[in-house]
Amino acid sequence: MMTENDRAWAAGGILLGGAVTLSVSTWSGAAAGAVLTGDEAAPFPTSLVGAFQMVTDWSSAWPHSQTASIVGATVADLAVVVFLVWGLRWTVRWFRNPSSLATLHQVRELTPKHAARTATRLRASLKEAKPSKLQARDRGVLLGDHMPSGVELRGSDEDTYVAIMAPRAGKSTSLAIPVAEEAPGALLMTSNKADVYAATLASRAKVGHPWILDTQGVAQAERQMWWDMIAQAETLEGAERLASHFVNQITSEQADPFWSQAAGDLLVGLFRAAYWEGGSVRDVMRWLSDPKEKAPLRVLYSHEPVLAEQVDSSINIAEETQSGIYQNARTAVSALRDEKVLAWVTPDKDHPRFDPEDFALSKDTLYLLSKKGGPASAVVAALADAVFTAGAEAGERHGGRLPEPMRAVLDEAANICKIADLPDLYSHLGSRGITPFVILQSYRQGVKAWGEVGMDSMWSAATKKIIGVGLDDAKFAQDVSTLTGAHYVERGSYSKSKDGGSRSWSEQREQVLDPAEIRAMRKGTALLLATGMPVAQISLRPWYAEKLMAHIGPQMKAEEQAITKRAVAAYEERKAARSGR
Repeated sequence: MMTENDRAWAAGGILLGGAVTLSVSTWSGAAAGAVLTGDEAAPFPTSLVGAFQMVTDWSSAWPHSQTASIVGATVADLAVVVFLVWGLRWTVRWFRNPSSLATLHQVRELTPKHAARTATRLRASLKEAKPSKLQARDRGVLLGDHMPSGVELRGSDEDTYVAIMAPRAGKSTSLAIPVAEEAPGALLMTSNKADVYAATLASRAKVGHPWILDTQGVAQAERQMWWDMIAQAETLEGAERLASHFVNQITSEQADPFWSQAAGDLLVGLFRAAYWEGGSVRDVMRWLSDPKEKAPLRVLYSHEPVLAEQVDSSINIAEETQSGIYQNARTAVSALRDEKVLAWVTPDKDHPRFDPEDFALSKDTLYLLSKKGGPASAVVAALADAVFTAGAEAGERHGGRLPEPMRAVLDEAANICKIADLPDLYSHLGSRGITPFVILQSYRQGVKAWGEVGMDSMWSAATKKIIGVGLDDAKFAQDVSTLTGAHYVERGSYSKSKDGGSRSWSEQREQVLDPAEIRAMRKGTALLLATGMPVAQISLRPWYAEKLMAHIGPQMKAEEQAITKRAVAAYEERKAARSGR
């Protein structure tokens, strides 16, 4: 840190440099004015004393061109002053931050110029575009504006994101909706509310086809699609992943893992048998209802004898144990007992089939809506995982990355899209052109879904982390406070004695932000933790404050009215059905 003597020397150096610069500009401007009027330039003053004498005795220095030389000197000095002021403001803007958080220079890789360069590298459609000509929405994922400079910051579509914000802190308005609205390719959106769906549906429908999975009536959307769930069991690995999403709903740290593992093995066998038979989820549910049904084992013995033997040995045991395994498997897929849910995942000749492979290379949007966690959310997790798998494979076929990045905005992921190994997939998805953006209400919510190790893994794999207002987790706030680092604060003290008083100064090391300050951040602001950069503070950009997103308001209002109308109609239908019983 600078001492008083250091500051004095620095101030003296600045003043001396300014005096020399103004002296040179004064003589240069005066000389130019003199030459333009046909006069000769006065000798250049070689010292500050000489410069002072020239200014105080101007008529002697410029006897034949006093007016022209004065005009020239004034213009030159004004130009220098303007340049110095501009340079000072530019320096302060880029290299100084009163809050001691990241300066604009330290997060320069996220500024428009650098973000545009990255975008042209990642997107096939922008390979020939000039970075300086890109529209803002094409420069990457909007994060917010750097504070205090006000410069827009954007992450890239090869980054991975985690946002933690308390309820009503702007998760939808400042993150989910803007990120979804500007998606350049396919968009996967999960939510337990209809606001993001209503805000973006009309816009996304203009660039691609909107697919909607709404098994619990979040948006009261009429079913217009079906997804062949059994197609995910094309390989043994695919069947294992499909089964894991359902078994994950009955797994707990306290329960004996035998039952969930055995139920998972049974489901894997039944999914594979249904695939070989060309069957559907209805066949799986029928086989589960009767432990004595031997048809799936016969199919497996014909195609996969090793798997058949494993499944056979796990269920041909004591009747009580067998009954427990089947009951656990039935509980895991209990959401599929509902005919309304089952209709979304079984063949239907009257509606188009959603194909994850086609979706990955399109500009379509897939809305996965679910009111809460539990068995119903397993279908959401399974379909999201199918999209991730298809996207990663498509990226590999295109040289390692998708030609146009796919964004996956996973709002309420811990409740309705609990993919067990999502933390392990996180960095892999980013390298394949899939941009995951997980939004949580708290760090502990992620721990509950994926465990301490899993959440720590996701947190570490996320290259961009956004921490919003309202954090009431003292431990997490303390961890964030530690990451913001420390700075030196100069403290003054005054002592008084019979001989007089004296003032002294000392420097103390303090945290840039303590946990209480992090909890009490102003609404509309957030902390940005970007890999390889100091912690920065940003001002969030809600969609309703953006001129280019002004269209969202009317279309959101119209869709919300349509949702209300559908909800009223559904209620009246149920009411009529009850009265007619």
